[in-house]
Amino acid sequence: MHSTAISTSIYDEVEFFQQYQKLRQNPHSLNELVEKQTMLAMLPPLAGKTLLDLGCGMGEHLTLYLEKNAKHVAGVDLSTAMLQIAQQNLAKFCRKSGRDPSTFRLYHKALEQLDTLALPPMDIITSSFAFHYIADFPALLQKIAHQLKNNGVLIFSQEHPIVSCHQTGQRWLKDENKNPIAYRLSHYRHEGERERNWFKKTFKTYHRTLSTIVNALIKSGFILEEMQEPMLQNTPEWQASFKDLAHRPVLLFIKARKNSLFPL
Repeated sequence: MHSTAISTSIYDEVEFFQQYQKLRQNPHSLNELVEKQTMLAMLPPLAGKTLLDLGCGMGEHLTLYLEKNAKHVAGVDLSTAMLQIAQQNLAKFCRKSGRDPSTFRLYHKALEQLDTLALPPMDIITSSFAFHYIADFPALLQKIAHQLKNNGVLIFSQEHPIVSCHQTGQRWLKDENKNPIAYRLSHYRHEGERERNWFKKTFKTYHRTLSTIVNALIKSGFILEEMQEPMLQNTPEWQASFKDLAHRPVLLFIKARKNSLFPL
C-alpha cells in the first residue's frame, strides 16, 4: 500500500508506520506468503539485468533482485521512513555479499514523478501493492513505457478490482454463524475514487475494472504475457491465514512486455 499524495506519505506518520512494520514482521502475512511468492515466480532471469521497483518500500524486493544477481537496482518511494530502512537493508546486504554499494540507488519521489528522474533505460520494472493508489493510471504507464528498454518487462501487483470496487455497506454476505457466503460486487462497474481506512487513518484508492486496466496497458504499447489471481491453495499456511481466498482473489498480478514496434 502506498500513498497517492505527491508531497507527503502516510507512512511517515510515526504511529501508522509502527503499525505497518508490525504487520510486515508477520512471516504469515499476505505480503510474504502470497504477494512476494507470486511476484518472484513471474520474474524472468535477473542475472545481468537492471531493475526499477516503483513503490519500493523498505527495499525487500530490491534485496531479492540483487540476491538473484541483478546488475543494478533502483527504487522509488514517497516515504522517507521507508527509504531510510531500505537504505539500511540494501547497504547491509552489499556488505555481507561483497557487492558494490553502487549497485543500488534510491529516489525520494512519488511514482507520478518517474519522468523527472535521470535514469537509464531499464530491463525490468516492478511494482507491488501500488498502482491502485494512482489517480492517472494511463499517464503512469506512458512514463513506464518510456523508462523501459525495447522488449523490457513490467510486472506489477495491485488490489484486485473485485476488492477495490467496494464502496458502501458490508463487503461480505454472511450466514447466521457469521461465516462468509459471498463477496458483494455491487459497485464493480462504478470506477473512480474510493475512501479507505487502515490503522485508523483515512486515505484514497482508485477502482478500475479489469478491462480498463488491460486496455490501458495495450494502449500504452504493452503486450500481455501473464496474469495471476492467487486463490486458496492446499498449503497449511494459506489454509490457516487466508480462508477468504476461497471466495475471491485479493490481488491481481500482470506481466507485460514493451512492444518495440509500438510508437511512443
